[in-house]
Amino acid sequence: MNRKGSSVASLGASSENRRMSMAKGFGGSNEALRRASNVPKQSVSSGPSLVGLLASKRLAKRLTSRFFDRRGKYGSRLSSQTQMHVPKEPSYRMEPHKKFSPEKVHSVIEEVLNEKLERFKYNPKFCANISKVLSDEIKDKVKLLGFDRYRIICQVHIGEKKDQSIVTCSRCVWDDNLDNFATYTFQNNFIFCTATVFGVYSE
Repeated sequence: MNRKGSSVASLGASSENRRMSMAKGFGGSNEALRRASNVPKQSVSSGPSLVGLLASKRLAKRLTSRFFDRRGKYGSRLSSQTQMHVPKEPSYRMEPHKKFSPEKVHSVIEEVLNEKLERFKYNPKFCANISKVLSDEIKDKVKLLGFDRYRIICQVHIGEKKDQSIVTCSRCVWDDNLDNFATYTFQNNFIFCTATVFGVYSE
């Protein structure tokens, strides 16, 4: 009985020692692996994040400068009011100082469309973006004409010429004496483009 008890006790002690040694071994290896894995992660994550941040700042600055240069080349300097909408207090004037001129606006639309779309071919992927760019450029140039307290709305439609027809129409509630519009249609061998500018007086 004593031998069995001692052998059982020695087996229990040896198994306990093995468990402790295995736990220490695993703990040490895990600790070493954790320290080794943390060091390269910190060095890798700290480097690219700073470089990526600087690269993104440079790219954003370059894109914004190109965007404003492209929009500003049609005038000497675009005022802050053309870049952002500034709300005005009501003047309660029944008539503007300078009325909306369809002839001047028509010439602006014609100049922009003839310059930009002279050799343009129809591409469904680009037409949506180009119509927005044309609308912004036309609107900025019309604002430079100095129609104070007029809200300028510009619509541009681009389509491919394939022996088909299209009809566009607009309905507005406005004052016939003060509000007006101008429209022009550009055509080449590939596309047609219709741009319409509305001038609505705001007291």
